[in-house]
Amino acid sequence: MSITAKRISRQVRYKLNDNDEVKYSGYDMLNAINESIRYLNQSYALSNSDFLEKIKEYRVDEMNKEVDEYNENKGADDPEKEHYDFEKTGAELPDDFILLVRVARAKDKYHLSPVTLEDELPFGTYRVFAGRIYARSDFDLLYRAKLNEIEDIETGTIDLPDIFFDCIVKIVAMILEQNPNDDVLMSEVNRLVISIVPARRYSNVKIKMPFMC
Repeated sequence: MSITAKRISRQVRYKLNDNDEVKYSGYDMLNAINESIRYLNQSYALSNSDFLEKIKEYRVDEMNKEVDEYNENKGADDPEKEHYDFEKTGAELPDDFILLVRVARAKDKYHLSPVTLEDELPFGTYRVFAGRIYARSDFDLLYRAKLNEIEDIETGTIDLPDIFFDCIVKIVAMILEQNPNDDVLMSEVNRLVISIVPARRYSNVKIKMPFMC
């Protein structure tokens, strides 16, 4: 599930009659694509949809095995990593983490409940603090992620399904050709995204289907 930056670039140049890459340099295209990604990350409709939801599994034995392998093979000047203890020291949240959706215990998928920093951490609960998550057992983290910017058009990808392709092409073309102000562009981004994301996903309103009585 991803869209290549190279494909986006080709389609944008076709729409803007720049197949010979005379009007816009590769640097211009890269900046425009990354600017479109930043606007998509700000879109209310997209950030409240399931398109950006990811699951990260936290398994202490597997993670500590990776720590051991790193420590055995690290360079002499590299710092040694410490073992994970989810309850005492926690574990890092994902780099692309934006919003927590839920935390489930690994062994039975029981939904854990959040506790504050002042509370104890009994079984069946979790805590998020200072970029780390704490729990009493292995768990799965369901979260909403941000779209990462690309570093290279030839190899870069955007982690969205193909139905967003035309939307991204339109946004990139607007940035390159019209250079609208932030409010106008953000409004257009939201309009385009809303046309893709069902309203019931981002408004939490259940829309009655035509076949339901």
